[in-house]
Amino acid sequence: MDLPVGPSYVVGPGDSLSIDLWGGVSQRLPRTVDRERARGSAGSGASPGFRRTLGEAQEIVQRALRTQFRDVLRTFHCSDCGSVRVYVVGDVTSPGAYDVSSLSTPLNALFAAGGVTPQGSLRRLQHYRGKQLIEEVDAYDLLLHGIRGDLQRLENGDSLMIPPLGPVVTVEGMVRRPAVYELRNEKTLLDVLDLSGGILPAAALRHIEVQRW
Repeated sequence: MDLPVGPSYVVGPGDSLSIDLWGGVSQRLPRTVDRERARGSAGSGASPGFRRTLGEAQEIVQRALRTQFRDVLRTFHCSDCGSVRVYVVGDVTSPGAYDVSSLSTPLNALFAAGGVTPQGSLRRLQHYRGKQLIEEVDAYDLLLHGIRGDLQRLENGDSLMIPPLGPVVTVEGMVRRPAVYELRNEKTLLDVLDLSGGILPAAALRHIEVQRW
């Protein structure tokens, strides 16, 4: 996954960190993180510990390097992020444990598990860390509007719960996307037409039929 990694990213086992030095010394120091330390090529003894953010790891490395190199500029980044094990459960096609990129969001985990079943909800994907609900994701933001949103990244041991399908409405006729839609906060006819992409130019608005079984 070619995504930028910010300072809040939690460094985990399998991540490859790259420390670039230039100036009085030109050198690249690769390190691979395990559960106890960052290990890799000979050189600096700096080793950001497990469960630190990238920003914290960078501070530790820079403090250590300042004692060994003078007049040297330093950059620090995650060159190859490792994987985390997450659990996808509920109304999903293939529930189970999955090893996904540590840059993954709940949507990536759902994709790895084959998506929801016909009885599964796409509007209330529940991301848990232990017993704590981290966020509730509405996949319609991406599927219908192309909005990925500011989703939380998955950490090792997180779980994604797919609850049962909620209330639904069927939209047919002269709309852009005739389909069955799951309702969340939609209450009006205008809300439902918005889910279906709006009406086509040839639609006859003088006759709209609503059936309730």
